[in-house]
Amino acid sequence: MAAVSGPVEKERLERGLAYLVSKGYEVVEAANLRSRRGFLAGSDEERASGYRALLRDPAVDAIIFARGGYGASRILRYLDAGEMRANPKIHLGGSDLTALFAWIGRHAGLVTFYGPMVAVEMAGEAVDLDWELSLRGGKVAPHRIARENVLAPGITEGILVGGCLSLLASLCGTPEAIRGDGAIFFWEDTGEDAYELDRLLTQLERSGTLERLRGMVIGSVVPRRDSGSPDAVRDYLRERFSGAPFPVAMGLQAGHLENPRTLPLGVSARLDLGRDSGLGTRDSKGSDQSKTEVSKLEIVGPVVA
Repeated sequence: MAAVSGPVEKERLERGLAYLVSKGYEVVEAANLRSRRGFLAGSDEERASGYRALLRDPAVDAIIFARGGYGASRILRYLDAGEMRANPKIHLGGSDLTALFAWIGRHAGLVTFYGPMVAVEMAGEAVDLDWELSLRGGKVAPHRIARENVLAPGITEGILVGGCLSLLASLCGTPEAIRGDGAIFFWEDTGEDAYELDRLLTQLERSGTLERLRGMVIGSVVPRRDSGSPDAVRDYLRERFSGAPFPVAMGLQAGHLENPRTLPLGVSARLDLGRDSGLGTRDSKGSDQSKTEVSKLEIVGPVVA
């Protein structure tokens, strides 16, 4: 259990821990898990050290993050790609972990899993989380996309990259900036109105991040409660991506939701926006595992996202 971003609320942490223990997992806590230093779960050094200790621990099979918030990008300077590759661990998290996962994909060439976190979704009432099956490489239900959520039709394949849009935009110009070349770009966000989404997307576009993109799939997009309208955001997305030169869809059940689906970042994916749309992956031999009826999310790496 790691905390590389904001401080973790004790009550939610305990509920999330109880959830994992009830499933039979033995939990190892990062040294800074319960620390608080302003808007961070400890100093940069403490957060990096706590995380790296879990990384080096041979008894740890997976690192699941407590919450997002802000701060993951501040520990990147303390990380070592060689250490990461020598100690490959399953990584599960979302939101602010976008920055860390981008670093891992770019510098260590490892797959990460964008999904629920311990003191967030795992501390709630959701019962349909698919993270365990996804992390084990099991056969998961296809990611169905409703016909009205197809913004630009087509069928494509590419490496699945992405995360939280505001974090992805903040990585522009850094060594961790994601590459759109040959990729299917997944993004989601919360607390952003239509004009803010447009600014972030324009930044990614102008930076060259989205050049030679093969497809785009959009997860949850939640505007600010005091201003934005979900309908206005959806209308904006339809206008923005109508006529896009690659397949685009919105409405994927991933991101800031009570029961988000888990997405493996850094694997080959197939996006079919034909009559029956779905998002699946391909195995290490290149065999199609989706066909829109079946979506099998599995590590085929090492793949540099």
